[in-house]
Amino acid sequence: MSVHDLLPALMPADRFGLLCLYVMALTGTPGPANMALVALSGTHGIARTVPFFLGTLAGFAMTYWLAALGLLALVAGLPLVWGALKIACIAYILYLAWLVATAGPATPDVTSARAAPGFLRGFWIHPLNPKAYAMQVAAISQFTVPDRYGADALVIWLTFFLLGGAMNFCWMIGGRLLTRFMRMPRLFRAINVTLAILMVASTLASLVSA
Repeated sequence: MSVHDLLPALMPADRFGLLCLYVMALTGTPGPANMALVALSGTHGIARTVPFFLGTLAGFAMTYWLAALGLLALVAGLPLVWGALKIACIAYILYLAWLVATAGPATPDVTSARAAPGFLRGFWIHPLNPKAYAMQVAAISQFTVPDRYGADALVIWLTFFLLGGAMNFCWMIGGRLLTRFMRMPRLFRAINVTLAILMVASTLASLVSA
């Protein structure tokens, strides 16, 4: 079977095009993960932020496959668990926002004093965010059909991983470019505090709608 024959078997081209637009719209807009990537790459550089970035992808993948298997529906049906998840989410985002707001410029002294948040800190952004679940469940319900559910679910995850990951990486690059305007410590701190506030605000907005 050629690639030309295989792609329609996985997902029709028109539906795949809509999926790409869906993923770009959701992963390309400001959110807790993107704001964290902007701030961290601006503070620590892209290379030191990559482990955090990979952690966000891994955490998203875990929650996605839990959603695809229907396990998240069980959690959403337990009000106490769902409420505790929301509390844990805002607590964790507040913690990350504090790291961002109090970070110093990317100098050797600062970098050695406070290392960039690594893989595990990035991993928990999506598992603790109900918005990620809602986004994934919506994608699964819209872009899968019962007779090829497994193939469609795989295509959706790969699209989030590759296209969504590329959108997230663009935010990292934007954060690094932003450092050109961070030569003054006060301006640097003002930008980081603004990013931290946007992280918290976007999280609260998603929790209200979740």
